Amino acid sequence: MNMRDARGWQAPTIAALMALAVALSGCAGSSSSLVGEGAPDDGFPDIEGNWHGEGKFVDPDAVMRVSRGQNKDQVRQLLDSPHFSEGFFGVREWDYVFNFYTGNVYTGNDREYITCQYKVVFDDEMRVDETRWRTPQCPALLVPIEVEKLNEREERVQQLTLASDVLFSFNSDELELEGRRALDRVAEILDRDFDQPSISVMGHTDRLGDDDYNLGLSRSRAQVVSAYLVAQGVEASTITSEGKGDAEPVVECSGVRVTSALTECLQPNRRVDIEVTEGAEPSPP
Repeated sequence: MNMRDARGWQAPTIAALMALAVALSGCAGSSSSLVGEGAPDDGFPDIEGNWHGEGKFVDPDAVMRVSRGQNKDQVRQLLDSPHFSEGFFGVREWDYVFNFYTGNVYTGNDREYITCQYKVVFDDEMRVDETRWRTPQCPALLVPIEVEKLNEREERVQQLTLASDVLFSFNSDELELEGRRALDRVAEILDRDFDQPSISVMGHTDRLGDDDYNLGLSRSRAQVVSAYLVAQGVEASTITSEGKGDAEPVVECSGVRVTSALTECLQPNRRVDIEVTEGAEPSPP
């Protein structure tokens, strides 16, 4: 297997989680705390009815790997059986109650966690059609958006960075379900925080594999992100996209043989940068 895009759960950066820490303050502790249960009629069952009491700890990477088109056996291999008694035949929705550790990221207390409700919805052929979270804090924890101010002068410039490993399917330009949710949040940021943005989407890969292939993959991914943002209401005339391949790494790692350690070390290089400039004319494509 080509390890260029091999997945691995990466702890969110401290900078990305500072805002999240505020959102979660008072919601996480050494004992489970459900993050905002939502409206009573939101389609989620009462948490008290699940088989695992206060929730079940799950590998976040397993949740990230749930994709459209998977059958029930594939979902069960990733997430185990659903956590509620929902019947056996023709069931179209599976509900889960997951615990995710949070304290080890930004407080040093590795006993802190939050509890989230998650739903998998199947189509008529019993394949994954969509997934839902009961509250937005939970997918934001899984796929953080790192925001960096690049310019403090009159021309406001910010860069939003998302890991390609969680945006896209393995070795492809097909957006994952959680990747779509992350880009929904990007579209909200653009609409909320900018009046006349000029947006540059840049795809990056690591140095493993063929240079031409990496360049093409990074370009295609940047185009897919741009098209998705346009579909969410961002003006197409404000966006340009570009593939950088492995030309602009943010980390350097020794070694040439593809190993899990090298792939994990290079993970920050596999990313999509979205540079937003307020009030500037978009660069020519």
